Amino acid sequence: MAAGMYTAAASAKDSKGATATSTSIQIKISKALKGVRGGKNTANSLSTSSTSSLTGAAPDSSTSNQLQSLESQIDQAYDDFTSERSMFNSASDIDRYLFAASALAKASMGLGNQLQAKNTSITDRLKKIVSYLSFCDDLMTSDQISAATLADAVKVNARADLSIGQPQTTQFGSSNTDVLPNVMARITAVSANPFSTQTASANGTAYELGNVSVTIGGVEAPIISVSPTDVVCVVPDGIPSGVTDVVVSSREGFIHYGLANVSGSNPTILGVHGDTGNRAAAMDSFGFSGQFNTTSPVSWLGADSRTRLTIVATGVMSGLVNANLSNDVWLNGKSLANLAESVTVEARTSDGRVFNLPVEYAGVQGEQQGIEQVNVILVPDLAGAGNVQLTVTAGGRRSNTMTITVN
Repeated sequence: MAAGMYTAAASAKDSKGATATSTSIQIKISKALKGVRGGKNTANSLSTSSTSSLTGAAPDSSTSNQLQSLESQIDQAYDDFTSERSMFNSASDIDRYLFAASALAKASMGLGNQLQAKNTSITDRLKKIVSYLSFCDDLMTSDQISAATLADAVKVNARADLSIGQPQTTQFGSSNTDVLPNVMARITAVSANPFSTQTASANGTAYELGNVSVTIGGVEAPIISVSPTDVVCVVPDGIPSGVTDVVVSSREGFIHYGLANVSGSNPTILGVHGDTGNRAAAMDSFGFSGQFNTTSPVSWLGADSRTRLTIVATGVMSGLVNANLSNDVWLNGKSLANLAESVTVEARTSDGRVFNLPVEYAGVQGEQQGIEQVNVILVPDLAGAGNVQLTVTAGGRRSNTMTITVN
């Protein structure tokens, strides 16, 4: 069933034809709650895992994939909650705890991808995620956090009175807000909302120092020093240029989330002007937009009648290298760089299925500077899917999520 509030009643009829109907009750159907519980189960399973990937010094690809899946689960639950927000009396608290779980999932994934990441560093964040998602579960179902949930949270330093800090990231030794990959950066906080109660300096490479970890653009950053209001770290090499997120978390329960300007891809799917429903600016080969079929009535490519979709975007090309000149496009006497080899498009249906759409072209659109397009093929499996969420990934950077309708 679609998410929302429903009225339900029971009716009965006896052998003589007499009928009676009960008083009605309100039923709440929530995709976000399902996502919260799914994420909680995944985080709990990972935190108690005894596999070598979490106990050894080098996490394997399976664990990394599981941590990435956890982050996707929580982010999807957050997206679902955003559309269901009016259903919950405790929406502001749920928002805060879901955001905290998402930030900690990014920290867990970053730590899990580093060779020196230790089991206790990862499991600490995972246990906090379980607590924050438990807060959400309780508030979604009963508008209050149970005493048992609070008691479990205290054991792992998950804070019911959590205040998520907003740190500032600058180039080390400068007030310049543009930072560079493989160069030191300074992250600062206010004393009322610190990073840690400790002060420490690293002796070698440290991905957790003073119980604090830093993730920039989803990648764990080596930390040089930590104090309650100051963290010096190295921006990971290979971070794509553009605005990226910075997550600072500690075992003491402090969480900070901010943004950094990395000098180079920041893919963004543009929306339809004046539309408030996150509808993507997309059209098929005939110029139709809004609703699409997976097949076209006229085939432009011989026997291939699959629908081609043009997604209007920006920030896709910056920072990318044209690695395959053979697929470039010749148009009006000019060669247009086609970066399709470096771009992927994900389509997620309302029932949770995910498809990677074939990308035929990614590059400039016309003469309008800064406006780009990504041309994809709608796969047959999307037929009848209804609302489909699209995301573009370019140079390792994932775009915002926008929606199309597939009949």
